[in-house]
Amino acid sequence: MNKEKVYIAVIVILAIALIVGYAQKETKSISVSEIVIPKEGLKFKTAEGKVFLMIMADKNGGALGIYDNQGIPVAQMFVSEYGGSLDIANNQGKKVVGMAAGKDGGGLVIANNQEKPVAVMGTLKYDGSLGIFDNQGKHIWSKP
Repeated sequence: MNKEKVYIAVIVILAIALIVGYAQKETKSISVSEIVIPKEGLKFKTAEGKVFLMIMADKNGGALGIYDNQGIPVAQMFVSEYGGSLDIANNQGKKVVGMAAGKDGGGLVIANNQEKPVAVMGTLKYDGSLGIFDNQGKHIWSKP
């Protein structure tokens, strides 16, 4: 084998090694653990095509929805102006429990199947508050 062919072979091998090394370096610098959520959200479905989980984002941050086997959202967790919020719905999709961070602390609302609040508990600037309502949402009692 003449020297020119050996030099060409060595140059080709070095060029391939250089390209492979550069490609590996570039691949390592790419973060593959990030997923960009589209504006309409990211839906996770069962093998049968039913949505069971949805992830979304808005101006406040992230939101997560959990669906039952009928496609009804029964739990939603999201970010509001003051922090986190959680809504729980019954199997008809009616919101029956809500919990959220507020300006002065936290709050909890328990509602009936018509989404009328029947019990409310929360924080005020300097103390707490508790309220009871009838099945139509009419105020019965509260403290303070």
